[in-house]
Amino acid sequence: MEERGKLNQSVRKAITLLRATAEDGDATVSSLARAAGLPRATALRMIQTLEQEGFLLRVVGDDRVLLGPELLRLARSTDEALLLREVSRPVIVDLVAAVRETVTLSVLAPDGGLDVVDQVDGPQHLRPQSWMGQRFPLHASASGKVLLATWDEARLEQFLRDPLPPFTSATITTGEQLRSELARVREQQHALNVDEEEEGLFSVARPIHGRGDELLGVLTLSGPTQRLDGPGRRYAVDQLARAAGRIATALGRGRATATPLDVVARAGH
Repeated sequence: MEERGKLNQSVRKAITLLRATAEDGDATVSSLARAAGLPRATALRMIQTLEQEGFLLRVVGDDRVLLGPELLRLARSTDEALLLREVSRPVIVDLVAAVRETVTLSVLAPDGGLDVVDQVDGPQHLRPQSWMGQRFPLHASASGKVLLATWDEARLEQFLRDPLPPFTSATITTGEQLRSELARVREQQHALNVDEEEEGLFSVARPIHGRGDELLGVLTLSGPTQRLDGPGRRYAVDQLARAAGRIATALGRGRATATPLDVVARAGH
């Protein structure tokens, strides 16, 4: 047990060195030793080990220490959407078991839209179709409203230059209605869609935020309006909120210290 604790402390000190290097563009062995609370000789040995593995790089001639190419290579090979999907999958399975309805995960695409990357169907015979790889009209879908609620006024104004096509009699078709709806989404931290894209289809969506509060993805629960009404709807909304919270926790959002991905992200700027 004692040896395991020593090993953990060594790993923590190494991570501290990496974080301190990323946060200080003029990091040196001495400054890193102070940041990690280590004697300079001990810090130097750890830095040399990390350098041999490619995670740090010492600049010849001026004593500076930089993040190494191996750390950057590993980070670039990490697909953020894949990471989110892997973290979310067990939570989604638990959510479907609790509510017995279909749940999807959408991620932010490079063009600014949302792509459905995962779907777990409920056990009911009457359930939504497969939406994998599809996109929804932003003004007439719960996930789309979550995305629109993150936009600033200039971007929203540009979006509203085009007509909002009606899909049902319940579809929002005016800018005034949409702005009012998005204000509710921001306040409640979830979006509802009741028969707006398709008659008889209800959905509720919640955002999944990154550490910088940026939108990473959207978790959406969908099913027939007739089943998701009254107490069933309130239960679904509550369970979805808990699931989104579990995913945020698993991603490390809200921790006081940076994650390894944060370290690399800062180094890449």
